[in-house]
Amino acid sequence: MSQEEPVTSRSRARALALVLLVVCSALSAHPAAQAGGDTRTRMLGAWRLESRTVRKAGGEILRDPVLAAEPVGRLFYDASGHMSLQMMRQDRAHAISVPSNAQDAKNPRVILGYDSYFGTFRLNQPAGTVIHHVEGSLFPEDLGKDFERLLTVDGDRLTLGFTSKSPEGEITRTLIFRRFR
Repeated sequence: MSQEEPVTSRSRARALALVLLVVCSALSAHPAAQAGGDTRTRMLGAWRLESRTVRKAGGEILRDPVLAAEPVGRLFYDASGHMSLQMMRQDRAHAISVPSNAQDAKNPRVILGYDSYFGTFRLNQPAGTVIHHVEGSLFPEDLGKDFERLLTVDGDRLTLGFTSKSPEGEITRTLIFRRFR
């Protein structure tokens, strides 16, 4: 064995190690790797509602007549494609109350201070949304509907958002959840 062979073998080993280092660095810089995998995998699990904000188109924050300022809630997504969401006004110590606003007094969601549904979910990755297909709900008018929500998952934080019409005009609801640990 000549002196050059071990040097050549060592050089090859160093070159291979350098190539592996560069490739691994490049892969870890890829957004999917930084985000911890695909969206579907990252959203699976049990989530606790941290906040729910209701905004007018101009940015003004509204008091949520259904769930109030600091609702509690749970959101679950499982690997088989099923989901469940429950949200409740914290001050539900008493049974049904009558809101002072005549329109709210006719809205069962406001009176009950509770919203709940379950069903299946699917992702629309290009749109950045999740679609909840409602199979069961506290409110029969929601059965069979598809609720499409903007979705972001950032570590242990999941955010859902959607815009709808209301007497105040177009409003956007943003729900922020934290993963249970």
